[in-house]
Amino acid sequence: MSKTSSPKYYVFYEKRSGKILGAGNEKDSRFEYGIEVPFDEVENLLNGNWHFRDYLVGYKREIDGSSRLSVVPNTEQGYTFKNNIFEWITETKKKVECLVTWNGKDACWEFSLDKKVKENYADRLLIPKLVFFVTLESDFDFLIRTIFIESLDLISSEKITIPFERSIEYKIDKISISSKLVFKNYGLRIINE
Repeated sequence: MSKTSSPKYYVFYEKRSGKILGAGNEKDSRFEYGIEVPFDEVENLLNGNWHFRDYLVGYKREIDGSSRLSVVPNTEQGYTFKNNIFEWITETKKKVECLVTWNGKDACWEFSLDKKVKENYADRLLIPKLVFFVTLESDFDFLIRTIFIESLDLISSEKITIPFERSIEYKIDKISISSKLVFKNYGLRIINE
């Protein structure tokens, strides 16, 4: 008796933004990044009930606490890469607990916390130091620099400013920033001028 395998489906996407570029039942070499997904995650993309612009490829937490890449709704806060340890910080217009600003005009990173977060942690310490990783946009394993910030300094200041150290930091389209998960949400603001 031969065992029949179920059909495979794929979603192709842009790595940095999670933007869906295509979907189908075959691997497509035109796309650099793709994931295999169950039919129920791709069915509405294939039949036109869902628009690609309304969904992204992002990490989804499973019931057991693990995470996997899957098709997720594109929300107003934008795409967020999450797993149990790190969060990829992306551009947002929504109010967030921890805001990272890439300030090209003043050649620096700026880190700030929401007022409610400061009040909540004023009498108890989160962790002694927060850590942020600046990596290549196209290769998260290529570390450009690590930024450590004392939690007490961030809680007691309006913002912490860290000057750029490397020329690549001036190119926001070539880099990404992530952090160990400490806050509920993070956001990135970009200042070019």
